[in-house]
Amino acid sequence: MTNKPPFAGEGARRVRLGELISKAKTERCGDRSFPVLSMTMHDGIIAQSERFKKAIASKDVSSYKVVYPGQLVVGFPIDEGVIYVLGFDKPGIMSPAYNVWDIDASIVFPGYLELALHGPSCMAYYADKMRGTTARRRTLTSDNLTAMSIPLPDFSQQKRIVDIFGTVRAQMNVCRRQFSLFDNLVKSRFVEMFGDPTNGVAWPSKRLDEICTIVTGNTPPRKDPSNYGDYIEWCKTDNITDAKYLSTASEMLSEEGALRGRVVPAGSILMACIAGSVKSIGKVAVADRSVAFNQQINALIPSEMIDVEYLLWALRLSKDYLCSGVNMQLKGILNKTSLSAKSFCVPPLALQQQFAAFAAEVDKSRVVVQKQIEKLQALYDSLAQEYFG
Repeated sequence: MTNKPPFAGEGARRVRLGELISKAKTERCGDRSFPVLSMTMHDGIIAQSERFKKAIASKDVSSYKVVYPGQLVVGFPIDEGVIYVLGFDKPGIMSPAYNVWDIDASIVFPGYLELALHGPSCMAYYADKMRGTTARRRTLTSDNLTAMSIPLPDFSQQKRIVDIFGTVRAQMNVCRRQFSLFDNLVKSRFVEMFGDPTNGVAWPSKRLDEICTIVTGNTPPRKDPSNYGDYIEWCKTDNITDAKYLSTASEMLSEEGALRGRVVPAGSILMACIAGSVKSIGKVAVADRSVAFNQQINALIPSEMIDVEYLLWALRLSKDYLCSGVNMQLKGILNKTSLSAKSFCVPPLALQQQFAAFAAEVDKSRVVVQKQIEKLQALYDSLAQEYFG
């Protein structure tokens, strides 16, 4: 039960956003010192140090905008929800490309406004009104933004709605933390059983191309429409996430197109070797079905001496080792040649399978938690539709 306030979204009066916010006076960082902040689609405004191991802001941040607690920051692409209120108790600095607004907190609770601005009706409005030719830079004019309307119940109801959404988010965060604990559990078990997968003291080491068949992906010519159909998924690096298995690909290849590309069977491991973000290089995922894949990916098909679960975790725990000694600015950063030369321990197959059985039991618990996250997300989406749809 959510103890929902008595009003539904359509029951609240609607007001123009321009009645609730006004452009903040631009204040530059200058020679002062502030924490550098970033804004992400899902996590809102965060300290840049939390997102990147190394600061990506330019060394000269004098032109960066100072943002104060409770101010609204509008980024891009706005139709992906890059619009958040600074929830820290101290100011920070953000990209000069972002727009900063003051919120009239005597009329609207900032937390409620942030929720409303991510509601279904607002997200649809952004998509309809966005301007610009570059997808990642498209945004709204100030006039279009302030002309948008949102439902505005009385202040006490706003606070109650924020509390409801906060409760659901808190439960989702608990589940997500459980996910990270599952990963830590499997990692700990791996290290306990095998130690460093790249250190051949306990077991013999072999080059990766001795224990796997390594296949580099390919992109079939797009001019021939017969290359595309509804037969085989064509994966890109975006389909390799932190999850164990590949996400579902949005593009398909016909059988002919797949043969002219690269296809690997279920049980193969796909590795991102070229990606837009350096952090994505070396990420791996298991293909649980036969897939085709592009040239930014290398596929590893384990030989009979290697269990796929063992290899998956050996690669995950060796990401820094895999990327060592290569120039991150070069295209083809982790090419087949450099990947093939990397060495890994090869414990007895029975021991690898023992580890795989342990990981499979953890996966069962992971599935239970994943279902709970999906239920909570469905509840969250339902509430957003009701209050802000």
